Amino acid sequence: MSDDDVTAFEIFPWNRNFETGIEKIDEQHRVLVEILNRLAWHFASSTSELECGHILDELLSYAAYHFKEEEGIWKAALGEQEMVNNHHDSHQLFFVQIQMYRSSGEPEEKVIGDLFNYLTRWLAFHILESDRRMALTVSAVKRGTPIAEAREEVDGQLSGSVSVMVSALLEVYGKFSASTIQLMREKMARLRAEDELERLQNEKLDAALQQQASDHERQLQFLAYSDPVTGLMNRNGILREIRHVMQQNDLAAGSAALISIDLDNFHDVNARFGEEAADRLLGLLARRWREAVAHGGQIARISGDEFVVLLADGGKVEAQLKALRLTAGQPFTLGGGSISVDFTAGVVLFPHDGAGDADTVLRQADHTLFRAKQEQKGDWLFLDANEQRLSAERQQLLADIRAGLVDNQFRLEYQPKVSMRSGDLVGVEALIRWDHPTRGLLSPIHFLPMLEHHPLIIDIGEWVIEQAFRQMAAWDIEGLTLDVGVNLAALHLQQPGFTENLAGILARYPHVAPQRLDLEILETAALGELDKASRIIRDCGSLGVTFSLDDFGTGYSSLSYLKQLPVKTLKIDQGFVRGALSNGDDISIIKGIIGLSHAFDRKLVAEGVESKEHGELLISLGCFDAQGYAIAKPMKPEKIAVWKNKWQPYLEWSAREQDIT
Repeated sequence: MSDDDVTAFEIFPWNRNFETGIEKIDEQHRVLVEILNRLAWHFASSTSELECGHILDELLSYAAYHFKEEEGIWKAALGEQEMVNNHHDSHQLFFVQIQMYRSSGEPEEKVIGDLFNYLTRWLAFHILESDRRMALTVSAVKRGTPIAEAREEVDGQLSGSVSVMVSALLEVYGKFSASTIQLMREKMARLRAEDELERLQNEKLDAALQQQASDHERQLQFLAYSDPVTGLMNRNGILREIRHVMQQNDLAAGSAALISIDLDNFHDVNARFGEEAADRLLGLLARRWREAVAHGGQIARISGDEFVVLLADGGKVEAQLKALRLTAGQPFTLGGGSISVDFTAGVVLFPHDGAGDADTVLRQADHTLFRAKQEQKGDWLFLDANEQRLSAERQQLLADIRAGLVDNQFRLEYQPKVSMRSGDLVGVEALIRWDHPTRGLLSPIHFLPMLEHHPLIIDIGEWVIEQAFRQMAAWDIEGLTLDVGVNLAALHLQQPGFTENLAGILARYPHVAPQRLDLEILETAALGELDKASRIIRDCGSLGVTFSLDDFGTGYSSLSYLKQLPVKTLKIDQGFVRGALSNGDDISIIKGIIGLSHAFDRKLVAEGVESKEHGELLISLGCFDAQGYAIAKPMKPEKIAVWKNKWQPYLEWSAREQDIT
């Protein structure tokens, strides 16, 4: 057996996924990996400690050289950015950690195991995540992208498959690296035996290679469809099984069941015993539950402390849940004590009219679980008939909306915004309407609420912005120059690439000034994401568009939004305006909003002006721009010019201007 045969088994095998795209760095990473694999081979081969020490010194020496070269590349491209300094600090911590292992008084086998666990995990994270993030940022900056945008772009790129790759790799090394050296020794012994076997039975080589390929394929399948912590199926795996069940031609309605389970107070386990013990508990629970699942059933861990059970026989749900509860309630012995587990569950019997596909069924089970946790934690709830009906109606509505977008069933109407004192038209708000083929003309209240958290709201929003620009261009030809406000959903604002998509629309209408578009966002659009929303708004502001806070005052964090979000205008919610003539509290709220607009130097527009008296009150309070039925109802775009020529404010509003003046 040659050295090449032995070293073919690597503790850290290189593949093209590790390449950053910067040739010098990739070459140096290959050297680091080669030295690490050589060091591991010498340890596993039980060669002299002196030789192993020399190789470890070589690794540290080359790492120092590589870090210096690498940091020079980052600094030349990015300057004294915080991410560059943080990268330098991580390099220094590497040497500190290695020195701690070298001076450890622990037994040699433990030190070796810990050392290789650290080196392999560090290299995986360093190459796959840290250096790749830096390289992609440098690449984006070289293309002319500002550093802040480049970092956000890279965050989006690395949030998917690469993140899963890094997590899976670290999971594997984190669980099994303690026995890596022993496994390598066993591998070497096996290779020597295989060499002997090859000399005796060379004709079986092809079969051995085929078996190795088969093993590799099974490993890939495991990673794609299995959870590495428990060995159960993961989300992809259980979705595949649900699809198999739903594809059965003779499947009766409600005959199968999907149970979504969340362990109660599992964070207490982490706090009391630590994450490693918590993972061990999940593994033990998974083994118990695998044995407790009814014949023909399937179980998966889809995230954290959430499990899913698929039953081919929906009539066994109650018995199954009781069996799971009984096994989970038996004490688990962990380091420092014992603990039992309880859970809450949501159940969906399918197929039913609103089942749709496997993703829909799983989502319904998750929603039912969420309701169970709110209403009766520690118990379980079934998706009831009314919820099934609503789900079916929602699925039909979503299908109709998709068809409506394709068939051009949607259109925009525009409601004028005016200065009530002077009568000047200051802009219009675009309001979507659906010319439904069977239900007639529908206002947004009949379909937009169902899209609040659905990706279709993004398609609708893109369509509205595009149509608004198209209409502005058409009005320009008629000699009518108008600013247009467009409502923007939370999901749309936070969609990766929103700014780039908006820039694309602006580029298609170069003769329409971007400043004429005002994006009206609800306060809830930024809830819990203020920093991210602020960055997006500033990025869009650099393109020229403006932003308003719609329905201002209705949220519980209005002042926080106003302080952090760089919006130009506040829109007073129509509910306060309509009630102001009879409700002193509404008047107080309006006064407060007007005061905030002055304090933060924001423009102000009131919605819901439905009478002359509403306008008089607002003018007396210091709010002069408004929209509402007392001014104009939403109208088709071709009627705006005619309305503008005829529009006159109430004489009382003009008199108010004179009084104030």
